[in-house]
Amino acid sequence: MAGLVVGVLFVGVLLFGVFPTRQWFDQRRETADAEAELAAVRAERAEVAKEQERLQTPEEIERIAREDFGMVEPGEEAYNILPAPVDPIGLPEGWPFTGVERAFGAG
Repeated sequence: MAGLVVGVLFVGVLLFGVFPTRQWFDQRRETADAEAELAAVRAERAEVAKEQERLQTPEEIERIAREDFGMVEPGEEAYNILPAPVDPIGLPEGWPFTGVERAFGAG
């Protein structure tokens, strides 16, 4: 009879003490993970807001217009600089290399 009482008490302690405690610890871990993710999202949003403000400044608009779109102010002239010519590949003359350098634009 005493063993049965001890067994019932043990099961009661497990049901009302150990299992809820595990759930509580799991919930705390999940809450901490969610808070860390929320902090990361908030930091990313702050960076995006700063970038958005920077992109709306007249200086940044002008820089993008000049660099990306080649725009100039009235009275200015834009010049395009061509890349340097490519050095020849240096393949031997004769078949099967005939015309390979010309095909690749290097000769």
